[in-house]
Amino acid sequence: MTGDRVLFVDDELSALRGYQRVLHGEFSVSTAVGGEQGLAAIQANGPYAVVISDMKMPGMSGAEFLAKVRERAPHTVRMLLTGYADVQSAIQAVNQGNIFRYLTKPCEKADLVKAIHLGMELYRSAMAEKEIVKKAEMIGRSKLAWDAVDVQPSEEFKSPAGLPGPAQAKDYLSTQFGADFRCHVVLFKLTLFKTIEERYGEDAAADYLKSAVKFLRQPLRPEDRLFHWSHDVLMLILSRQISPHALRQEITRQTSGPHQHILEVDGKRIMFGIATTFDLLPLAQFSNLDGLLEAFDAKLVAKI
Repeated sequence: MTGDRVLFVDDELSALRGYQRVLHGEFSVSTAVGGEQGLAAIQANGPYAVVISDMKMPGMSGAEFLAKVRERAPHTVRMLLTGYADVQSAIQAVNQGNIFRYLTKPCEKADLVKAIHLGMELYRSAMAEKEIVKKAEMIGRSKLAWDAVDVQPSEEFKSPAGLPGPAQAKDYLSTQFGADFRCHVVLFKLTLFKTIEERYGEDAAADYLKSAVKFLRQPLRPEDRLFHWSHDVLMLILSRQISPHALRQEITRQTSGPHQHILEVDGKRIMFGIATTFDLLPLAQFSNLDGLLEAFDAKLVAKI
């Protein structure tokens, strides 16, 4: 099984044979001599759950090799093996390259086995999250995940993320009609929110929501306003001196960046990406709130 396979990469055959001997019966271990062979093995036989590379190798260092592994197999868990003299380089590689951890040589079998088991658990969580995202995206492609959007939410709605709700959004919008041709309204649908809520409960969904809000706030300006419009929908009101098409591209680029939310469930850590779909409308096209909401409703229905 892919989920049980480990690839060791080293420029010394004796070291590779040692890993196979020590871990025989524990894991399905493959080996490759040097970074180029390691990349070829991943191309031909990957992805592997865990890839462990020696730091000092001629031609391509372990850090360089693992950076390439990340490009080719982003969910594979990557680890470095390094001598004590290279610990600072290993720490730098871990911090800069999103490497799971480094292990110092010589590495005791118990430490190596424990690290690999943790890597396997992380990989399986990533695969489970990927499957959930895939299902959510399939729903999104067929319905754009908008089928449950309520464009007329209850004004008594309270946000678990502490955001202002629909009543405050409506009050703010009422002052913006006709005020600024650059003003746009964006509705974000959190496509994994209900799945997390159904599987893991309201508290887990609230934590995920807070993480999503933090992620979406990162590129915003101080004058931008973010509201919790309804259960799994956020409303963003912002002003930009660019066309709606260019703004849509900018939001797509910003929201497609990597951001993981780690959920603790029964002592296990499950990683979820912040997945959203969105739509936007220029506020200058409308003279009142009803017209704006009717237009959003028409757009969303048309996409179902």
